[in-house]
Amino acid sequence: MSDADRIWSELSVGVDSILNRSEEGFEKALYVRLYTLMQRSGVYNFCTSLKSSLPGGTYYTPADASSTVHGSMYGRQLYTRLNDHVSQYMIQVAEKSREFSGDDLLSFYNREWIKYGDAAKTIHHIFDYLNRHWIQREQDEGNNVCDINTLMFRLWRNNFFMDVRNSLLESVFSLMKRIRDGQVADLNLVKSVVDSFVSLGSDDMASGSKKMEVYDSYFLKPFIEGSRQYYEAECERVLKEGSIRNYMIWVFDRLKEEDDRAEMYLHESSLREFGDALNKVLIGKQRASLISEFKPMLQAREKDDLARLYELLKRLGETAGLEPLRDTFRSFVEDAGLEAVKKVCGEQEAAEGNANKSRLFVQALLSVHELYSSILHDSFKDDPGLSKALDHACQKFINENEMCAGKDNNAARLLANYCDTLLRKGNATARAAGEAGASSEDNLEKQLTQAICVYRYLKEQDVFQVAYGRFFARRLVNEQSVSSHGEEMMISLLKEVSGMDFTSRLSRMFSDITVSKEMSERFKETMRDKRGDDFEFDMKVLNTGSWPLKAPETKLKLPAELDRAVDQYLEFYSKSHSGRRFNWLWQYSKAEIKMFFPKATGPAAKTGYLFQVSTYQLAIMMLFNAESGPGTGYDSEDGPTLTFGQILTATELDKDTALGELEVLCKARVFNTSDGNKATDTAQYTLNSGYKSKRMRMNLAGLRKPDAKKDAKDIQKSVDQDRSMSIQAAIVRIMKARKQLVHRELVQATIEIIKLFHPQISDIKQAISKLIDNGFLARDEDNRDVYNYLA
Repeated sequence: MSDADRIWSELSVGVDSILNRSEEGFEKALYVRLYTLMQRSGVYNFCTSLKSSLPGGTYYTPADASSTVHGSMYGRQLYTRLNDHVSQYMIQVAEKSREFSGDDLLSFYNREWIKYGDAAKTIHHIFDYLNRHWIQREQDEGNNVCDINTLMFRLWRNNFFMDVRNSLLESVFSLMKRIRDGQVADLNLVKSVVDSFVSLGSDDMASGSKKMEVYDSYFLKPFIEGSRQYYEAECERVLKEGSIRNYMIWVFDRLKEEDDRAEMYLHESSLREFGDALNKVLIGKQRASLISEFKPMLQAREKDDLARLYELLKRLGETAGLEPLRDTFRSFVEDAGLEAVKKVCGEQEAAEGNANKSRLFVQALLSVHELYSSILHDSFKDDPGLSKALDHACQKFINENEMCAGKDNNAARLLANYCDTLLRKGNATARAAGEAGASSEDNLEKQLTQAICVYRYLKEQDVFQVAYGRFFARRLVNEQSVSSHGEEMMISLLKEVSGMDFTSRLSRMFSDITVSKEMSERFKETMRDKRGDDFEFDMKVLNTGSWPLKAPETKLKLPAELDRAVDQYLEFYSKSHSGRRFNWLWQYSKAEIKMFFPKATGPAAKTGYLFQVSTYQLAIMMLFNAESGPGTGYDSEDGPTLTFGQILTATELDKDTALGELEVLCKARVFNTSDGNKATDTAQYTLNSGYKSKRMRMNLAGLRKPDAKKDAKDIQKSVDQDRSMSIQAAIVRIMKARKQLVHRELVQATIEIIKLFHPQISDIKQAISKLIDNGFLARDEDNRDVYNYLA
């Protein structure tokens, strides 16, 4: 017996022991003896030899010069004998497997696979020197030789797997069908078999590289085809037995089950391919029917079914699955919003004043937005595409609806009016619509946050800013804010959306009121002992550049008592602030006056009535308090009588203002007139000496409401002016950067840069003309359609 035969006879016994007993383990001494045997063999001598290059070729010189056996012969003999020996073992395993079928075959296969895997690893380590030297050299020289570990799995594949693969797949498919049919089966059997398929497809197990030829060809493709056939039959059965809605629920549950199972036994590289195949069969073929259910689900607000439908169609991709949902969702929400506003327009309450109209309008918008926002969140997981569809729909129905058909009644003004209603005193009903048990401040914060939600969708945010600024100014001047916290909260919310440009003005207005209060307190303290007048005097000093308040359109001659107090305040103010010019806004001023009517009875005869009046009303009423004046009958028990002309002369008010204030006083029955209690320019006016009222305190200043049409006209005028300046500023910025532009490109760039409103092309053309007239732009001499920037 040669040395090679002797060495192999000893190694083969050890290999057999490892193959047959790897499941039970074997003695460490056996491993050491086999490994040492490899070291003492000629293979080790060859493996540690030096490689020398000589003329005429390459050969190996043994490290041990006494060795007469070339190491290369030992290496190839060992490699070939191990190949043949393990092949015979695998043939025996294949023959034994024919005794099993179904789950028993799967169990047998898995047991043998686990045992063989451990054996392959051990044998690979025992033949380590062969791997690192002889095999490596053979591979370097381009010979078809693989490492021992890879060899072991190739032998499994060629001598066992290829023989049983058909029976193995039939058993896997049978087990999967039982699981899909609701029967109990061990899914781990499938997982182990599939894992072996993945391993068998690898060319280099030691390096860990994964090539999926066996897995793809012998398992994945037939498995996908079998699954497709199974579910085609199941789909037909389910559709025959129930509705498309029931089918949707069934598919949703089935796909979830398949996804969970697939993650357990399929290789991660094939999850998408398997899922796409199921999607095509279960969803794709019924896509049109499923999409047709979307609108009825929205109408019925069926969030659970909407979530299922969304998840199913999402599996088909953006274009095929979700795009049709987005189009339907956008049009449905838009129609719902328009219908909600239309319903509000038909309510009687909407015709009972701007406050009710704006409140109902905003609440209608919010009800639609909140409903479909909750569906977007709960059912569609805030899908970006559907979120964008909701935004487009909301912008459409908020700005273009039946209530906003007129130019003077757009969404921006209605929203500004609604915010004013929330933040102004005397509107507790509007603020009471919050959550039960929440504090009034919490309810107010929630409603203001909702108002900002509507504000984000406005196309004309600049209109809102102008209108809101006017309402804000009136609340501060008239001390009608429900709370400073509420006003500051609204400014903070607007700042998040619009930035500092708008809210800085509001902040300065708020600051002016705070400073004015401090100044008034200091003035009162200074004048406490100097002035003998028995009335309180409070002044607000406002910065002209921050406040949207106009100078009065009429003159006014103040009563002597008030005129004296004004002079005292100016003297006090000038000591700490010099060089400032005052413009008195008497139309926003108010006073409280206590009146004792000569023929009053009951408590009023002693305490009198307390009236809150405008400064104009105060000037008129004080004429009837004087001991002498322009009228007649100052010694009469009922007081003096004054003509309209005498009142105009004494107060210096213009005709329209005086008539308006007198009309309020006559309607309140404070004055009597010679023209049937009507305020006319020909009537004579006397005090109603027998005035009676159940209320001891009345607000006459608030009875004369602001002219809504005039306000709307002023707001639009201010907006038009601001827009003109904004467009001009945008054009200058663009041209300064670009230097030269064609007309069409300049118009497009201007539209893109302005975010606060949508500029009209006609307005852009006018702005360009103004800039040319003012020397900022010039038309190109060679092309009149081109503009040049002039520094």
